[in-house]
Amino acid sequence: MGILMFALFFISAAAAYYISVQLASYGDGVKEKTKASSAFVGIIIGVAVSLPELTASVTAVVINSPDLAIGNLVGSNLFNILVLALLDIYYRRQQIMGSTNFESESYCYLLIIMTMVVMLGLSLTLPEGVYHVGYTSVVLTLLYFGGIRWINAHSDEKVKPRKQENRRFENKTKHQVILWFLFYGLLIMIVGTVLTVAADQIAVITGLGASFIGSILVGASTSLPDAVSLATVLKMRNYNMGVSSLLGSNVFNLLLLAFTDVIYFQNNLFQHAGSTHIVTSGASIAMILLLLYSIKRKKHSSTFMYMLPSLLIAAVYVATTVIIFTMK
Repeated sequence: MGILMFALFFISAAAAYYISVQLASYGDGVKEKTKASSAFVGIIIGVAVSLPELTASVTAVVINSPDLAIGNLVGSNLFNILVLALLDIYYRRQQIMGSTNFESESYCYLLIIMTMVVMLGLSLTLPEGVYHVGYTSVVLTLLYFGGIRWINAHSDEKVKPRKQENRRFENKTKHQVILWFLFYGLLIMIVGTVLTVAADQIAVITGLGASFIGSILVGASTSLPDAVSLATVLKMRNYNMGVSSLLGSNVFNLLLLAFTDVIYFQNNLFQHAGSTHIVTSGASIAMILLLLYSIKRKKHSSTFMYMLPSLLIAAVYVATTVIIFTMK
């Protein structure tokens, strides 16, 4: 039974990665075939890439595992920052953090504030909010939409339209592209459900606990599409876009946390979660602060000194993994 669950989990994780990449690609195809606005398609692709995290957390709520739901989203944010740090080390000669601008820096501040709100929601016993939804989720939602609007209003960088269309969709009609997009969307929801159920069973079988499994295994698995997307953008030398997009994805994950609370009808989601998530949230803030320092500082002549914040981020991730493992 244990071997079967592990096999099912890793097969589902691999499938989720492949399907998410296809989903994002066909989301791009929808833009080409329908001539929809960049803003609309940006929302479509953003939701598409985040479907693994969303599906995993919704499934965790359905099977009444709030630890898995929160661990998935907070763990996904941790893993995303780790991937950014590792890629920063790989591109150390280019010093990619020096190529970022106001947008990436602003996302860092928004992430820190929203993560602090999550920590407060997990730490404090707050009164009931709006119906069964906690005040933490209300504040997260207001911060998300207010913060994104402010960042967009103050960002000078505009996305340049592409001159050429993706030849992959040359021989496909508009309806075919839309149908494939919907098909992969349905598939990712099915695979995400299987992945989450398998993870819940692994937590029971191994005794590691839903918090550890959600934060490490599920969080990393559902973040693979973000990691691949970041690596692709950095390879194209669009460093600022890569960093800001990943940080924006992390901010969106915290909004998904609020949405998960909305569909968790057994009162406040945060009040039913374990204390482990306070540690992962605190680690997330520490990693973002190191990232912010790396963004704001001047370029270094020493390669090691440039890499130091990213090396520390990797160390924080490893230390966090060990700490939450001992707290299981």
